[in-house]
Amino acid sequence: MIRSMTAFARVSLAAGGKHWVVEVKSLNQRYFELSMRLPPLMSAFEPQVRQLVQSVMRRGKITLSISEEGREGEALAYELDQNQVRAYLASAQKIKSKFKVEGKLTVGEILRLPGVVKEKVAEDAQAWNWVKLSGLLKKVLDKAVCHKEEEGEKLDEDFRQRLDHIAKTTHKIEALVRGNQKIYFEKLKSRLQDLLGDEKLDTDRLYREVAFLTERSDIIEETVRMKSHLELFAKWLGRQGEIGRELDFLCQEMNREANTMASKAQLFEVSQEAIAIKSEIEKIREQVQNVE
Repeated sequence: MIRSMTAFARVSLAAGGKHWVVEVKSLNQRYFELSMRLPPLMSAFEPQVRQLVQSVMRRGKITLSISEEGREGEALAYELDQNQVRAYLASAQKIKSKFKVEGKLTVGEILRLPGVVKEKVAEDAQAWNWVKLSGLLKKVLDKAVCHKEEEGEKLDEDFRQRLDHIAKTTHKIEALVRGNQKIYFEKLKSRLQDLLGDEKLDTDRLYREVAFLTERSDIIEETVRMKSHLELFAKWLGRQGEIGRELDFLCQEMNREANTMASKAQLFEVSQEAIAIKSEIEKIREQVQNVE
């Protein structure tokens, strides 16, 4: 089953004696990219969070946020890290002594230094562990995956309808070429005779040249490859895992065959049908960009 890269999920639940809002949003992106906004009491688990999310969502631009319900409008409490201040002042004194640098650090400059002022961590921060946090995350990730799979079902249906249309159009092109091969052969022979006029030309050679030109216009190889690409595309749709890149590659190959058919056949009707195939391929390719 294919999965879409776009998804949004939001859950609100109680954990650790508080109510939390967990949101995850995924958008189209060629590679995996994760942005996280975690409360300070959960920040130590960032590596595990990243690993968990990537095990579920393999591609996409993903945003994950966890916040305490009802805290958005509240003023945050901050505390001064005195040990960090002492370390900065000691380092400044060493720089002054060693390099003979004059100057003083002001209170404002010290407060702007990284790590000096921190958001005050709640007393229950130690109560959090990975088991609790992963349970919280799995709920929202499961919901997001369900959304991805629902969108994937719609994409799968659309793909199969377009693949069927391309297959039928390819058969139509084959019938057009078969029905016009004899006519094309006679037209080529007539054109060569007109160009040569009264000039004597060996009949066997004439037929060989015409047959060669007719063979060059044959598109059997292209239609066979097109059918092979269509079958392979359908097989990939039934596979699990990351398949977006493979589908995109097959779209490129199908487009190449459609272009070759249009140029080799030298028939207006075939060109029109090839354009219709290219239009369907382009619509498929646009949707493939949203496949995980």
